[in-house]
Amino acid sequence: MTEVSTDPTVNTVTWWEVPVQDLEKAKTFYTAVFGWGYAPFGEGYEGILAGEQMIGGLSTSEEPVTDGVRIYVQVDDMEGTFAKVESSGGAVKTPRTEIGGDMGWWGNFTDPEGRVIGLATTNAAG
Repeated sequence: MTEVSTDPTVNTVTWWEVPVQDLEKAKTFYTAVFGWGYAPFGEGYEGILAGEQMIGGLSTSEEPVTDGVRIYVQVDDMEGTFAKVESSGGAVKTPRTEIGGDMGWWGNFTDPEGRVIGLATTNAAG
């Protein structure tokens, strides 16, 4: 019989990265949309900070990457976030859509390089 780990981080997503062609442009965009900060983490790589917590990374890619792992960022104000996306050079792809079963809403957008990023919220107004 296989032993089951009691560590809650086992078999869960513990890190994510967004490959980008223009690191500085991506940092400007994601800071404007989510307020993220950054910490140098080697050449061509920036750790993404939410406050003091490193939550993911931006990595330089030589080729355009518009598909890959889809991430969803939890937000309080989906429409406000979509407004920031549009004013920062991105585009709303799927507006607020109810998930169903009282699970909240989702939507997604493309960043300036065409990458799709998802949003999620439990907030009915915003």
